[in-house]
Amino acid sequence: MKHNICPNCKHNDIEEFFVIPNAPVHSLVTIKDYQEAIAIPKKEISLAFCNNCGFIFNSSFDTSLDYYTQGYEDQQGFSPTFVKFITGLSQRFIDKYDIKNKEVIEIGCGKGDFISLISELGNNKGIGIDPAWVPGRSKVNPNVRFIKEFYSEKHGDLQADCIVCRHTLEHIHDTHNFLKIIRKSIKNNDKVVLFFEVPSIVRILEIQAFWDIFYEHSTYMSPGSLARLFRINGFEVLDMYLEYDNQYLFIEAKPVAEMSDKIHPLEESVEELKKLTVEFVNKIKVQLGNWREKLVMFKEQNKKVVIWGGGSKSVGFLTQFNDIGVIEHVVDINPHMNGNYIPGIGKQYVNPDYLSTYKPDVVIVMNSVYMEEIRKMLNEMGVNPEMLGL
Repeated sequence: MKHNICPNCKHNDIEEFFVIPNAPVHSLVTIKDYQEAIAIPKKEISLAFCNNCGFIFNSSFDTSLDYYTQGYEDQQGFSPTFVKFITGLSQRFIDKYDIKNKEVIEIGCGKGDFISLISELGNNKGIGIDPAWVPGRSKVNPNVRFIKEFYSEKHGDLQADCIVCRHTLEHIHDTHNFLKIIRKSIKNNDKVVLFFEVPSIVRILEIQAFWDIFYEHSTYMSPGSLARLFRINGFEVLDMYLEYDNQYLFIEAKPVAEMSDKIHPLEESVEELKKLTVEFVNKIKVQLGNWREKLVMFKEQNKKVVIWGGGSKSVGFLTQFNDIGVIEHVVDINPHMNGNYIPGIGKQYVNPDYLSTYKPDVVIVMNSVYMEEIRKMLNEMGVNPEMLGL
C-alpha cells in the first residue's frame, strides 16, 4: 500500500524520486539464528518528496509491522568518541535552558543512556519511555524511572519541564499526529522546552549517503521540513543546528498559543531541498557504481574485507552489495551485538578482538567520525589494513 498523503503536512502533492528494492525491514533487531535472520522480509523503499512542505518519507512504509519489541539494539555508549560528544552536547543544552532540578521525559529512550545522563548532569528527575528498554543496561540512578511502552496520549498527564526525543522521530510514520499528541500533553505550560535529534537528510542527499537509507527510517528530515512540522503543531523554533560531521540535526522548541512565524536561518526552502533531490538522483548511480567496482576488485584480488560499524548503516550498505560476496564479517564495539546475525543479510557480528587473528586487508568504516578511534584499536592489535570511511 502506498502512502499518498504527506505525514507532515497532510497535503497530497507527492513525488517519488528514489527506490531501493528488497531492503530488509529490520536493521537493529537482535537475531541469534542464521536462518531466522535471512528469513526477515524485504520490501521496497520509495523515497517521496512533498511539494508543499519539503518532507521526505518512504511512501511504501508498512505501518503494520512490529519494529521495536523484538530485541532492538541501538546503544552507542560503548564508544569513547560518542560519549565525549553526547556529554558535551548535553551539558551545553542543560546550561542553555537551565535544565537543572527539573522533570525531564525522554520519548524513545532506548536503553536509557541519555535520560540517565541528562538527569545526572542536571540533577534532574527523569522518565524514559520506550518499548525496547532493557533493565540494567544504563547507569543506575534513583531519580530515573522507565516505562516500557510506546509513547501515547495516556502519557500526557506526566509532568515535564523538558521533553527530549533523540533518533526516534525518523521511525515515526505519522509525524504530524505524533507532534500533535505531544503538544496536547503540554496543555498551557509554555515553559516546557523540547529537544529533538534526527538524522539530516540534507547530508544524505549532498553526499549520496545511501548507507543511511534503510527501511526502519520511515521519515527523513531537513531543517526546513522539521521546523515546519513543529510550527504547524503549535511550537516555536528556538534553535536548530547540525552536529557530528553534519549527520545529526537538532531542534530546540517551545509551545506557543498561536502559530509561530519565526524562521530559523538554518532552514532551507522547499525549492532548495527539491533541487538537492534532483542532484541526488543524478549522482547516486555513480556513487553506487564506484563502490561496486571497488568491492569487485577487492574480491578479484582475494582481499579480506570487513565492515566496522553494525546496525542500520551496515544494513543500508550491504543491501546494495551483499550479492558480491566479498564482505565476510561486520565488526561492532557493542558487546550485545556480538554473535547476532544481521537481519535480511545473514552476516554474523564479531567483536573487534576477532580482527587480531583474522587480519583484514580492508576495513570499511561505516561512520568516519570513528576513524581515528578505530585506527588506534587496530594498531594496538598489530593490524594495519587499508581503511575506507563513509
